[in-house]
Amino acid sequence: MIKYGLVELRIHDSCDSLTSFSVDDFPCLKVLDISMCSNLESVSISDPPHVALRRLSIYSCPEFVSFPGEILAAPNLIHFSVIMCSKFEALPCFMESLLPNLDYLFMQRCPGISRLPEGGLPPKLKELRLGGCEEQLKALSSMGNMDTLTYLTILGSSEVRSYPELHSLPRLPSLTTLHLWGFPDLEELDCKELLPLSSLQRLQISYCKKLENMSGEKLPSSLSLLQIQDCPLLEQHCKNKHQQIWSKISHISTIQVNYKQIF
Repeated sequence: MIKYGLVELRIHDSCDSLTSFSVDDFPCLKVLDISMCSNLESVSISDPPHVALRRLSIYSCPEFVSFPGEILAAPNLIHFSVIMCSKFEALPCFMESLLPNLDYLFMQRCPGISRLPEGGLPPKLKELRLGGCEEQLKALSSMGNMDTLTYLTILGSSEVRSYPELHSLPRLPSLTTLHLWGFPDLEELDCKELLPLSSLQRLQISYCKKLENMSGEKLPSSLSLLQIQDCPLLEQHCKNKHQQIWSKISHISTIQVNYKQIF
């Protein structure tokens, strides 16, 4: 069998005949990015584990379903993302043991991902980005093994008018940054559901055009930075120190609107 010495491989908007890809043929491969391959269905790594791979990204492959056997054995993988793959059924199993060094996990607009993989999330995971569909927003509440997570981005979906919903967030003892992005119908931010995030220092709210209200007493006292971007109604309330909003955020030392500090 021919083995190739490539270190980086990027396949973009081509190979319509490609239905499966085996990383085994590239034992030195560190970076694999596959995007817009319309007929790709699977990516496989067999035993023994692929020790060279550091980054794996699969983007906008509408027929991509899974990793064979739901197994991805890459002990040195740091970055793993699957984005806009509507048929993607499940994250790899046993990520806790097979992806022990994974630092960054990004899932966006993959409605088939509605459950935690068997074995839990990797033990060193620092950054998680997910959402873009209702199924993933619901799945977040059941995700465990997130004690090391410091950065969480939640991409919204339509028809969500109040967030976070009751008990929709898991236990996140180390979380320092939370980014809420792209909730087109969000009208209200529920502060009391964020209060358990006792380590939270930075809250970013972006592209929530209808957001204008906050419920609950106030945002977490640990917050030192609130950043608001392209949320016109909320921006105006903050600038005017609207009573209903100001009481929730006045303890935050730095408040920025569209990257400009206002307080």
